Amino acid sequence: MKNLLLLAFTLTFSMLANAGHHAEGESMDHADPKAVVTAAYAAFGSGDIDAWTALHADDFKLTIFGQLPQSGVFIGPEAVIENVFEKIAIHWPTFKITPISMTVVGNTVYAHGQLAAEGLDSQTMQMWVVEGGKVTAFTAFDDTDSMRQAMVAQ
Repeated sequence: MKNLLLLAFTLTFSMLANAGHHAEGESMDHADPKAVVTAAYAAFGSGDIDAWTALHADDFKLTIFGQLPQSGVFIGPEAVIENVFEKIAIHWPTFKITPISMTVVGNTVYAHGQLAAEGLDSQTMQMWVVEGGKVTAFTAFDDTDSMRQAMVAQ
């Protein structure tokens, strides 16, 4: 299953090829929230599920609003992989997210990003909470109407 996910992510997602790299000896446990989020985007974009999972707390909470196949509240990395990532790969095979800017307020990172796929050219706002060097919460504020219109039916 991990090989299938890795292949799907590698083929369908592209993100910041060099984002998330730190200086030699720097630990993500002591990284600032923006560095953790940048590393999470890079791992997601490259399809590195193990690296993405390692950046998230075991009980991390992901919230996606709307009535799309991946909408809902999911707890833990495995639930997100199964209920969000796998559905995105099916319904938006050419999906890409590109961060435009990030603003950090305390341990919260607000990321403004570009969403793209066949028939989809939209923007998103995402809110990340980072505690102890790990993502503990993520909320996406997506343009669900544009996403629904671009969705590949299965």
